[in-house]
Amino acid sequence: MADILTARNGPVETITINRPEAFNAFTPDTINDLGDALRAAAGDRRCRAIVLTGAGERAFCAGTDVKAVADRDEAADGGGEGAPDPILSQFESLHLKLSGIVRTIHTLPVPVIAAVNGHAIGGGFAFAAACDLRLASPQARFANGFVKRGISGCEMGLSYFLPKIVGAAQAFDWMLTGRPVDADEALGTGLVGRIVPAEQLVESANALGQQIAENAPMAIAMTKEVMWANVHAVSLDQALALESRTQVMTRNTADAKVARSAFLEKRAPDFGGGAEPRPLR
Repeated sequence: MADILTARNGPVETITINRPEAFNAFTPDTINDLGDALRAAAGDRRCRAIVLTGAGERAFCAGTDVKAVADRDEAADGGGEGAPDPILSQFESLHLKLSGIVRTIHTLPVPVIAAVNGHAIGGGFAFAAACDLRLASPQARFANGFVKRGISGCEMGLSYFLPKIVGAAQAFDWMLTGRPVDADEALGTGLVGRIVPAEQLVESANALGQQIAENAPMAIAMTKEVMWANVHAVSLDQALALESRTQVMTRNTADAKVARSAFLEKRAPDFGGGAEPRPLR
C-alpha cells in the first residue's frame, strides 16, 4: 500500500501520510513520495489549496520511523575502522530531505492546511508548523520529541516557525520541556485555528480550502508570499512598499478584471482554471 495517498475535490488536493500502523512516521521513501505529491499538486493550476493529514485516528505524523531507519543503517553498515558512521550519514541524509519538504511547503504558491488528527511529534510537529493554517481534532497532541532523547529539539524549521506562530516565550516552554501540548492548549495559544470533531476534520479543512479557492490564484499566491515576507519586515515602510507593489501588480491581471466585472454585476466571479501565472519562490 502506498505511503502517500492523494485525492482531489475540485480545487483542493488532500495529501495523506498513510502509515497508520507506524503512527504515520516517515521513512526516506515516504519523504520522497510526499515531496513528489506536494510539487505535483502545486504544479496543477487547477489546485488552489492543499490539505495535509495523517491516516487513521491516532496520529498526524510521529516524526521519523526510528526502526525503519535503524534497519537501513544496519543494512548499509560497511563496517571497518575509520569508515564513515552509517548512522550519522543516514541521519544527515534524512534531515536534508526533511528540510526540503519544509521548504517546499513554505514556498508553494498555494496555501497548505494541516488537518492534525492525532499525535504530531518531532518532525510531525514541524510539518504542522510549516503549514500556513492548522485545524485539529480533540485528539491532537503536539510535542518536540528529540529533546527528551538527549538531542537538540530544533529541527525541520520548528525553531523558525513556532515562535512566529505562538510567540517566543511559549515556544521556549514547549521546546525546552518537550512536554505534550493538547488540542485545547494549542487552540488557546494560536497554534491551531479551530478544534473540529475527528470525523469532520478533513472535511472542515477541505471546506476551508474551498473557501480560499473562491479567490483568484495570483491573489492567493501573492497574499501568502507577502504575509510571510512581512513577518520578517525590518520596518513598517518595508512592509508597506511590498504590499503596494504586489497590489499594483495583481490589479493589472485578467483575474482582477473578472473580479471587478463580477462585483459590478453582483455575481460570483469565475476565475476558471487559474490561467494567471503564479509565482514560484
